[in-house]
Amino acid sequence: AVSGGRWTVASGSYSLQCALKLTKFASLGSMLVTVGTYSMFYGWPFATGMVGLILVHESGHALMMHRLGIPFKPMVFVPFLGAAVAMKERPRDAYDEALVAFGGPVLGSIGAAGVFAAGVANDSNLLIALGDFGFMINLFNLLPVGMMDGGRICGAVSPYAGVVGLGIGGTMVFNGMVSNPIFYLILLAGGWDTFQKFYNPAQHIPPNYYAISGAQRAGITGGYFALVAALFTAMSVSSAMKKSPEQLRRERQLGVYHRPDEY
Repeated sequence: AVSGGRWTVASGSYSLQCALKLTKFASLGSMLVTVGTYSMFYGWPFATGMVGLILVHESGHALMMHRLGIPFKPMVFVPFLGAAVAMKERPRDAYDEALVAFGGPVLGSIGAAGVFAAGVANDSNLLIALGDFGFMINLFNLLPVGMMDGGRICGAVSPYAGVVGLGIGGTMVFNGMVSNPIFYLILLAGGWDTFQKFYNPAQHIPPNYYAISGAQRAGITGGYFALVAALFTAMSVSSAMKKSPEQLRRERQLGVYHRPDEY
């Protein structure tokens, strides 16, 4: 979908059509339920934006699966768990699995950057906050734990990546950085997955699954750390620019005008 080394409007439009088609609009119901659930806590403008950014992230996985010829199931949204596009078949090798895992945070980060840029251009705190959310959720997904995107990417680099990821996740829990019970389940599942890779690799991993080239391994490693660094930088900028509800209330009390969608 590249012409002369550049993305064209037609190729971008085609990619978007593929993304929408591949997500199977049969999953629209679960998406609407998720928007409704989030709306009770964050209001419908922010909730709609949140689900939209998750949709972009998962579409990245779907597009990469389509490109690699990996069949997959329709996208399913679950409130407070996010969304998922399950593969019907295992990828050919760890390199293809890493590419599928990269698809989500790469496209998701591009989507978040677009929303953030629109927020800066229009002085919209809503869009800036949504961009910040997008950067955060994509960065979180890059934690090298279990079946999270980061775990599937780093697992192609080294089986010890899972051990490192568990250490990072455990440290986050110990220091109170994450207190979501769902994350505890992710850590437990990641611990079991890592244990199986070492204790029973013959049954857990197909033969030669991790026999990828040095160039592929180097590309995965470089791409992973580059994306993490980019998201850290983007999130530091967006977090500094977004205004908290308390700041918006104070500005309203002082007579500073805000559009209705900023509250």
